[in-house]
Amino acid sequence: MLAACSSLPSLPSMDSFDLFSTDEPDAETRLCARENGEFYQCHDMPVEHKKIAKHSSLFSTDLHFQVLGEYTEQMATDLQHDLKNTVIDGLIVVASFVYLDGSLQSTDQLGNQLAESFINDLQQIGLPVSDHKLTGSLNVNGKGDFVFSRDASQIGTAMDIGYVFSGTMHRNNRGVMVNARLMNFKTKGVLASTSKLIPNILLEGIY
Repeated sequence: MLAACSSLPSLPSMDSFDLFSTDEPDAETRLCARENGEFYQCHDMPVEHKKIAKHSSLFSTDLHFQVLGEYTEQMATDLQHDLKNTVIDGLIVVASFVYLDGSLQSTDQLGNQLAESFINDLQQIGLPVSDHKLTGSLNVNGKGDFVFSRDASQIGTAMDIGYVFSGTMHRNNRGVMVNARLMNFKTKGVLASTSKLIPNILLEGIY
């Protein structure tokens, strides 16, 4: 044992261990060891803390990053639950969504896009949908081939409407609240309804 101890290199003096003080070390310093076993006080590389300004074009993490069609698809699924065991014996006309004001006659691109999306979504859940914008004739001209119109004189009034699907829109500081409902066109009875908030981050890509 004595021979083994004598073969060890000389230990550093007790002064070298003064670094192990009972005082709490500086948060930015620590003890490091050299190759010969000596300890020394080393400093971590200082980290610069910068507050990154959020750019206005960045998305907010508390909003759903979904396209409008995914919102209407979720709403159609809600309708499907309400319509369980309900018999739909006529065609459904999907009308533009309007803003909840005194006239209920004001709409915009969002209101029309909601209607277009729901035409597909209602069909996906098995409901019979009619497109009342179909003229019944093919208009071919230098700009293209057209079968749709918003001109009442080209569409005609002889439509067999059994049900109407539409709703209202209401703006708030978070976005637009959409309330949709399926109604019997003759009795005006509401068969199913759903609502969902369309967040502002999504509306920026629509207008």
